[in-house]
Amino acid sequence: MIGKILNFKTYSQYYEDIILYSVFNDIEKGFYIDIGANDPDILSVTKAFYLSGWKGMNIEPLSDKYNSLLKLRPRDINLQIGVGANKGNSTFYLSETGSTLHKNYISNISDSINIKIDTMSNVCKEHLKMGEIIHFCKIDVEGGEKDVLLGYDFINFRPNLFVIESTVPGTNIPSYSSWEYILVKNNYSFVYQYMINRFYVDNNFPEIKKKFLYIDNYIKLYEKSNKKNYFIFW
Repeated sequence: MIGKILNFKTYSQYYEDIILYSVFNDIEKGFYIDIGANDPDILSVTKAFYLSGWKGMNIEPLSDKYNSLLKLRPRDINLQIGVGANKGNSTFYLSETGSTLHKNYISNISDSINIKIDTMSNVCKEHLKMGEIIHFCKIDVEGGEKDVLLGYDFINFRPNLFVIESTVPGTNIPSYSSWEYILVKNNYSFVYQYMINRFYVDNNFPEIKKKFLYIDNYIKLYEKSNKKNYFIFW
């Protein structure tokens, strides 16, 4: 029996926001972290949440994207940095297919810039309250996933859920074997994969894990309806 039909407009590339909303639709004003936020509108995983009253932290090293975030996400914490395993500076390689700190992942480099790098542990300690509730953290850093996770403070700033791009940039080749162990070691479990993204839930939240049992059905219903702005929940 249909419980409710929500008017939900998706902005993400691979239904990430729909999947996340199916898990967190009962949260009116939640908090997210978007690492590799890029554009605040185009293919954004977090725009729909922001529009619904959520707020969060966006991390984006590119000046034009960062300035757009400042303008369109005034409620959010917006940081123009890269994140990694250690604090410092690094070369950031610009590419049409996905700018990255990892030169070996791209062949069509258009330019490069020097950016500041910090760890997520330092960033969270500076900008968030200790133990602050983080509903989800999205990581899309074009090959830098392991470094981001190595620099994360899983004790004091634990997201309920991670959604992480899990393939070699620009391909469908799985890459998660190089970093998934960090999440497992810190008491997270893999619960779902859709397209290039993998979802991991804190083991302290079994009720969130259960919701992923129905995601396939939700997506099928969404696609079958042929109404891009509507999503059906049972």
